[in-house]
Amino acid sequence: MGGFNIKINFRVLNKEEFPAVYKLMQLSFPAAEFRSYEEGLALFDLSNYQVLVVEKYGIIDAFIAEWKFQEFHYVEHFAVNPKERGNGIGTRIMVEYLQQVRLPVVIEVEASSAINAKRRIEFYKRLGFALSDMEYMQPALQSTAQDVLLRLMHYPNVIPNKTLYEIKQEIFKAVYSLNNK
Repeated sequence: MGGFNIKINFRVLNKEEFPAVYKLMQLSFPAAEFRSYEEGLALFDLSNYQVLVVEKYGIIDAFIAEWKFQEFHYVEHFAVNPKERGNGIGTRIMVEYLQQVRLPVVIEVEASSAINAKRRIEFYKRLGFALSDMEYMQPALQSTAQDVLLRLMHYPNVIPNKTLYEIKQEIFKAVYSLNNK
């Protein structure tokens, strides 16, 4: 493992390469937290959506699926290949990403007290993200999945609640195609 002693370089994923990222999504997230293959593939036709990948020897080891809005970036998915986890690569990738984007970054995390949810929240806190008090139900992304209770996290950690509410509304409108939830 390891082998990431060089600078992290992001490459924008081509639509034709989506199968590799989708497999990593399936390994990394519960079904309720990602779309069907067809719906995920269709996102590549949107101008404000892209997937950034980190690869080694031509193999995708990690990805960040992001939505670029006028005032912020929304990271919908961030995953590291399970074979590469535990060696600090996730931290290095997210630190590099945060250094490259020029706008605030918002993510969603599970609001549950489950061990994995707590671990994910602590990971992002160590990177400088703040956990907001705003909770809401994520609409199911697949017909067989249940809604998930989420909270917003944001970087930098000084975004007012009014702005977070507006960001949430914008995410719901663009990402979930809903207006008033």
